[in-house]
Amino acid sequence: MLPYNSGMNASESSFTDHERFRTAYWQAVHDFEAVRLRQWEQWHVTLPQLRVLSQVRRMPGITTGDLAELLGITVSTTSGLVSKLADRGLIERTSAPGDRRQIPLRISPEGEALVGELRGPSAAFLEEVIARLGDDLATVAQGLERLAQATAAAREALPPVKEAHAAEVGA
Repeated sequence: MLPYNSGMNASESSFTDHERFRTAYWQAVHDFEAVRLRQWEQWHVTLPQLRVLSQVRRMPGITTGDLAELLGITVSTTSGLVSKLADRGLIERTSAPGDRRQIPLRISPEGEALVGELRGPSAAFLEEVIARLGDDLATVAQGLERLAQATAAAREALPPVKEAHAAEVGA
């Protein structure tokens, strides 16, 4: 297997399609993540906090318990992340009519602005990549669509987080 930063030309005929795919995939992931990480560091936002922001943005009104289940982490960990984001004004806790125990979460305008700001440089980077692909764009897009289908199917085949953890610890 070739590391993504090996400097070797993975398109050489001596490499299998499997090796070429793995090398190209990890190089692309590394390059895209480098742009995103730079932005996260500027805003002092951790990856777990970004996951919470992203899910609350996608699912306004989600509760901490449902969010924890969705993210595959404990309620106490999720509660701590939500508290930090709420203290920074990035998430708002609201109240559910008829049930004081349920505290729906919503992304605040400041949280929306942060998510938008984080997307800006990533979007600009992606536009640069698209421009550099030139005439190969349609072929690459078709390959990425197929990759997205394969990753979605593979993700669906994964056991639920609780089952996967139990299998790892031998329960």
